[in-house]
Amino acid sequence: MINISKSIKWLAILAFVFILGACSKDEEPDTGKTVITIDDSQKNEFDNYLEKVFTDPYNIQVLYKMEDIESDMDYQLVPALYENSIKTANLVKYLCLDAYDEVAPQGFLQQYFPKMIMLVGSAAYRNNGTMVLGTAEGGLKITLYNINELDVSNIEYLYEYYFRTIFHEFSHILHQTIDYTTDFDRISATEYVGGEWNEAWAEGESLQNGFISDYSSKEANEDFVELIAHYITNSEETWNAKLDEAGDEGKAILNEKIAIVTSYLEQSWDIDIDELRNAIQTRAENLDRIDLDSIIIE
Repeated sequence: MINISKSIKWLAILAFVFILGACSKDEEPDTGKTVITIDDSQKNEFDNYLEKVFTDPYNIQVLYKMEDIESDMDYQLVPALYENSIKTANLVKYLCLDAYDEVAPQGFLQQYFPKMIMLVGSAAYRNNGTMVLGTAEGGLKITLYNINELDVSNIEYLYEYYFRTIFHEFSHILHQTIDYTTDFDRISATEYVGGEWNEAWAEGESLQNGFISDYSSKEANEDFVELIAHYITNSEETWNAKLDEAGDEGKAILNEKIAIVTSYLEQSWDIDIDELRNAIQTRAENLDRIDLDSIIIE
């Protein structure tokens, strides 16, 4: 008579040995060859250009192909158009990196500028209805949205949607590396409104209370970097007009804040904010003479 329970036991043992052998085969020691390969032959002319213009001199990687691993899945996003990605890359080089190179110490951008710039075609919207113009992650990555709506003929549009974002986020990296004086925090300490910044002010009211933008009123760090981003993207005449619009009280507050910002950049980073503004403004004035569509590797 066949002992069924004993037979089942032996069959189970044999099956376990077979499965163990199969698993062992799959988990053999690595031979040193990665299973992930990068095919350099798939690089196009623009990829080579980005490597030559951004990666080699600055160690900056520009992403424009909407890689899932780097994308924010909290938003419904679309990739940046190829031709707009070329224009944006050339704009970033011309209006930002070249301008800083003019006035900053040698090696400044290589050491402190974010190591990745990601271009996204569509806008990203928060639950409160406000648009995310850009984000920065741990001082390593800046994401620029709405690239498919790029308008190179309108410098104020470029400032508002792209370059104030870059200068804003880069300035966060600077103060997170070397902090500014707490004297700045005390100027508007009782006026910051936190997450209500987009609803707290009537038109022009935040300016009259010493904030260069509504978002400046969120908290001190945002106030500090917004001042830098707006100061260098406004001509001297436009900035003075904003001060006049702020009224006597708002103007006094803004002047007190910008004095601290100016001293901070000079003492901590050896950067003259007026020289930086002049470098950016001069480039902006000559923007119509720049070929933004070419990807010429010298």
